[in-house]
Amino acid sequence: MRRRQGSPLEPGRHGSPPARPALRRRSTGAAVAYGQRGIALVLVLWLVVLITVIGSSHARNTRIETSLAFNHIGVAQARALAEAGINRAIMELFASTTENRWPPDGSVRPLTFESGSVNVAIRDASGLLDLNQADSSQLNAVLTAAGVEEGARQELVDAILDWRDPDDLHRLHGAEDSDYRLAGLDWGARDGPFASVDELRYVLGMSQTLFERLAPYLTVHSSQSEVDLTYAPAWLFSALTGAERDSTEEAVAGTETQAAGSFHITAWATSKRGSRASLEAVVRIALTGESPYTILSWHEPARSRSATPG
Repeated sequence: MRRRQGSPLEPGRHGSPPARPALRRRSTGAAVAYGQRGIALVLVLWLVVLITVIGSSHARNTRIETSLAFNHIGVAQARALAEAGINRAIMELFASTTENRWPPDGSVRPLTFESGSVNVAIRDASGLLDLNQADSSQLNAVLTAAGVEEGARQELVDAILDWRDPDDLHRLHGAEDSDYRLAGLDWGARDGPFASVDELRYVLGMSQTLFERLAPYLTVHSSQSEVDLTYAPAWLFSALTGAERDSTEEAVAGTETQAAGSFHITAWATSKRGSRASLEAVVRIALTGESPYTILSWHEPARSRSATPG
């Protein structure tokens, strides 16, 4: 029987080709597997980068939150120190003799605590210029010392007097309700006593810079038209008298066995963390009555940012 040429049973040049398709399939499969492994590697690398970025961001936020927490703690400690200084000063005002009592002339007393330090000053309100009692010459003197030019000075003096008087009569350079409306302001003159030193900011013509310059030397709690120069700050003494205070001059001791009246107490505190805080309180000490003292005003931060007596 004769075999057909090219039969699969016959070895020769036509017998090997059937193996080639399998080889090509294996090569294609290997290439696909290699490509999949490459994509997986890229995805893993991107995932590592993403996790690194998220971790870094979380660590940064944690550091910021920790730093803020420590700052809050430091500020709270400094404020507590300032409050302690205020309370210590009130206690000192109740000393039975003037020899043991802290002088109310603004001199600074340093105090040291475990958590930090605080400087405290007491000033008798009679040593400050009372906004509700000062006359035009006193107001003119302090505004001159503050560097206010003559025209603006006259307007401010009259505007302050118009603010506190009970009528709506317009002084020559003053300001009543109509002037505040023309200036586009939503308020008018009080037509009554200043309720606080801060109220001076609302007087027509008063700038924030000038207010901050004057505020440490003003009060609304002395009820006296004359300033007791014995307790006056050096700047106010010079503004009212035109002379410099003798550095050797000392406050005259009172004759009473207990302090009485209104006192401005200022405390500047620094915690061991370096945080700072300041407070200013006005306290009225009573010789009689149910309450030995009354807080009339509480200001934070203190109007005087540095512990300087003048």
